[in-house]
Amino acid sequence: MRNIPIIETEPIANPPSNLYERGKWYKRRGYLEQALESFKAATHTTSTDKGSQEWKEVDPSWLEYGLLSMRMRLFAKSEEAFRVVVQHSGTYAQEALNQWAALLLMKGMPDHLICERLLDETRNYNMVPSMVGKSMFYIGAYCYASLCFAKHKVIHPECSIQYAASLVMTGQIAEALQFIDRYGDPIKRPSEGTSEAIQLSRIGKLCRWSLTDSIPDRFIFKSETLELARTAISLNMVPIAEGLLPEQDTSAYYALICFLYYEGYRDLAISKMDQLEVLPLDGQDSFSKKLCFIAAENLYIHRKYHEAASLFEQLRLSDPLHEETRFGEAACYLQSTLISLSSRLEAQYASASASQEIKSHMNNVNAALHIVESTNWRTTWSPAQDRIENSKSKSILN
Repeated sequence: MRNIPIIETEPIANPPSNLYERGKWYKRRGYLEQALESFKAATHTTSTDKGSQEWKEVDPSWLEYGLLSMRMRLFAKSEEAFRVVVQHSGTYAQEALNQWAALLLMKGMPDHLICERLLDETRNYNMVPSMVGKSMFYIGAYCYASLCFAKHKVIHPECSIQYAASLVMTGQIAEALQFIDRYGDPIKRPSEGTSEAIQLSRIGKLCRWSLTDSIPDRFIFKSETLELARTAISLNMVPIAEGLLPEQDTSAYYALICFLYYEGYRDLAISKMDQLEVLPLDGQDSFSKKLCFIAAENLYIHRKYHEAASLFEQLRLSDPLHEETRFGEAACYLQSTLISLSSRLEAQYASASASQEIKSHMNNVNAALHIVESTNWRTTWSPAQDRIENSKSKSILN
């Protein structure tokens, strides 16, 4: 997507009186400096009642302040904010720790130093190594994630999947399988039928197939085949997923492309999509629709706004209730308008009064574009998933 200029102009309506809500209001419209000031002000409360709304908004305000500072590359302020939330050891501590790890990664710090730093920072607070493990998993530092999880004699159920996945992602497939088999002890394992137990079972199957280099011919339920393929891609076992969802099965192949894209294998997904003869615009199944949305989003990312708008329009007409499609189409028109206004502004014949009017229109379009982007209509990827495309070798991520 083209960079959206940060336009600091007067708001077009009165912002909320609540400081936290005001910060979000400014942020949605692209008034980032005002948003930053509002979030910082919201962190200061005079209330002594920790059950009050003011107190409940302190940590979320610090977290928003840290995220926005990181976006504006004010790294010292960002780190300060995340540290405060972590020190409070409350509901938002894990998210703050995750974003702190992402910040250190963005600054170019190696994985081992990030791990050491976070373990040191949390040593004196109500934290456990598994929380740092989750943060290292979040940024794709799987080697150090597994080491943090392994510091516990018994892996907590909520960490079991990430620990097994970390072992797989670092090439320790046999070790992952041994862990899953040991975790079969009813004392240690989540109750049968829980999402954790089912997902661990899938990871175990994939490990066995990887070690034996074999995949069963068919499964009883197609839905389970899809889930196994999705899990395989998340574990960097792409060849297994390709075997489960072959190109000969059109609907399965659409699902494969979608899974690859959503798990961070964007180039591979787009390459497979480009090889399709036509897009399934008339398809009524969910993966046909998702595939077409990915195609439109990819055009938008590459600044082909007219083509993207045309495709989004077709998708909207076939499914008027799909909000992401409507916002995507709107974003295309706003981007095209900005390009048109920018060209007029650069024209030599533009008078001073005309230039001022054009700039005013551009400010309004930018504010509208920020509001559209704040709906999160576009696909987002975690730092770990972003590393897939950035890594020279996709065989093992560390």
